[in-house]
Amino acid sequence: MLNNMKHATLLIAILILLPLLSRAQTVVLKENKPTILGVSFDYGFLIKHSESLREIDDAYPFAVRLDWSKHLLTQRAWSFCNCFPRVGVSLAYWNWDNPDILGSGILPMAYLEPYFMTQRRTNLFFRMGLGGAFLTKPYDEVSNPQNLSYSTLFSFSIMVGTGIQYRLNDRTNLRFAVKYNHISNGGVRIPNKGLNFPTLSMGINTSLDEFKYPKLTKVQDREAPQEKTRLSLVYFSGWSNAQFSDKSTYYVFGFAGTASRWIGGRSALSVGTEWVMDYSRREEIELLGLDDSFQQGAFLVGHEFWLGKVTFSQHFGIYYFKPFRNSDDIYQRYALTYSFTPNLFGGVSLKSHRHVADFFDFRVGYSFGNKKPPILIGRKY
Repeated sequence: MLNNMKHATLLIAILILLPLLSRAQTVVLKENKPTILGVSFDYGFLIKHSESLREIDDAYPFAVRLDWSKHLLTQRAWSFCNCFPRVGVSLAYWNWDNPDILGSGILPMAYLEPYFMTQRRTNLFFRMGLGGAFLTKPYDEVSNPQNLSYSTLFSFSIMVGTGIQYRLNDRTNLRFAVKYNHISNGGVRIPNKGLNFPTLSMGINTSLDEFKYPKLTKVQDREAPQEKTRLSLVYFSGWSNAQFSDKSTYYVFGFAGTASRWIGGRSALSVGTEWVMDYSRREEIELLGLDDSFQQGAFLVGHEFWLGKVTFSQHFGIYYFKPFRNSDDIYQRYALTYSFTPNLFGGVSLKSHRHVADFFDFRVGYSFGNKKPPILIGRKY
C-alpha cells in the first residue's frame, strides 16, 4: 500500500547537499567514495489487501539481489544528514511463489542507503528505492483472469526498509534488514491491485578498497530559509482509466494551488485545493447512463520536504465536489518536483485511493517564494 511514510522516506534519495560551517573550527576531511558490491537474499509474504485477491492461494515470494553502490564519505553528505549514504543500483530476480497466476519478475532499482552510528562496529541504515518491474504473467481475461495484481509486462516498484550492518573488517560487512515493497503500473491499465509484500533480507557486501569511517562533528542547527512561506500554482496532465471500457487509457488534467509554511529543519506544512478533469470518469458515467459531472474538486492538506531545489510532498485530498461517487471521499497525493529557477518548477505526481493508484501525472508550476536552502551550522558533540 502506498502510504506517507514510504514516500516521505523514499524521495530523500535525491540529495541537494550544502556546505558545513563549524562554530568552532572547520574539520578537514579527506573525502572518499569507495565502490561497494553486494549480494542478498529476501523472503516474505504477499499481502491480500482486497477481497478480490483472497481467492488466490497464500504466496511467499523470495529473491536474490545483486548490488553496486558508491559510499559517499564526504563532508557535504555528512552536512545533509549526519550520516554517510550509499547511492547505488540493484538487480533482483523475484519468484512470487505462484507461477501459474503471478509468474516471476526482474526488478532493477536505484536506491539511497544512509548509514548512522558509523563509529561503531554495528551500523544502522535505512534503504529507499525506486525502479521498474518486468513481470511475466500479466492479467488476461482468457488465459490468466485470476491475476488482478498487475496487467502490464512493465510496472513501477518502490521499496523502503531498515536494518543493521555488522563490520567484519574494513572491507566486508554482514547485513540484516526488514523491507516493505510495492509494485504498481500507476493506473495505466486495469486491473492494478498491485503487489504488496514485506520481506526479511540477509546479505553480505564488500568494498573494492579498505576504508574507515571519518569522525566528524554533528550538524546541530539549521537556519530558517529566507522565505518561510510558499504560494504555488500548478498545471498537471496525465493518463487515467475507466473500469467499464475497452479503452485502456484516458486523458486527465487539472489545476492546483497550495500554500506552504516552513516549520523547522527541511519540513513544511501545506494546505491547498485542486480541480481535476478525468475523462475516464466521463466515459464511465456515459456507460452507466448517468448525467453527473465528471469533474472533481478537493481540499489538500499535508507535508512537504524542502530539499534545496527538490521538493517532495505528501497530501491527503478530501473531495468537496464529486457528483459521481465511484471511489472513497479521501485520497493520497504524492509529488516530486525540481526547481529550474527560484520560481519555476516541474515534476511528477501520483494520485491514489488507498492501495489502488488512480493516475500518474506530469506537472509544471510557479512558486511565489524564495527557495534558497537553509544554512547548516556545525556544532561539536
